[in-house]
Amino acid sequence: MEKWMERLHKEQGLAEEEIHTLVSMGEKRRFSAGDLVLRSGETDTHIYIISDGIWRSFCLRDGEEATMWFSVEGEITFSVWGYISNAPSRLSIESVTDSCAYAIPRFRLMEAFTSSLQMANLGRHIVEQFVVLYENWHVCSWHQNALERYLHLMDNYPEVIHQVPLKHIASYLGVTPQSLSRIRASLNNIK
Repeated sequence: MEKWMERLHKEQGLAEEEIHTLVSMGEKRRFSAGDLVLRSGETDTHIYIISDGIWRSFCLRDGEEATMWFSVEGEITFSVWGYISNAPSRLSIESVTDSCAYAIPRFRLMEAFTSSLQMANLGRHIVEQFVVLYENWHVCSWHQNALERYLHLMDNYPEVIHQVPLKHIASYLGVTPQSLSRIRASLNNIK
């Protein structure tokens, strides 16, 4: 099993056969670093399974980009507004690194979900996992300080720490790039 499939299996609980079924419904797309997968205000009803690379979701806050979360290989990401409501997204999604993802249109998923109970349960599970991910992010953003959130990012998403520009990580943590540099320096001094 490929690395991205292993993560999808581990984090989503999807069997290899389920992963292949999902991927077969979609189209493999490649993105360059900096490409916008989705712009705020556009409607996108696809779910994306990232097989390589790192994406981020962001919105504008006081004219500045505020990174909401990162998605890495082996994760599923999508616009909640587009997928659930067929409405314009309030967030933009950017490929931070060169990346590859399987774009699966909602209509194909709906056909699969109505064709079998197993596929319907799979769809429910995907949305439930997304809700849990969002809830965890929300709770952490309110109850953890920037250092704790950085340590969580280091433990759970080391590829983000090593491959994403510091300005995006700082934005995610809700600090300035200078504050992030101080956090990193303090951690280096502890080592």
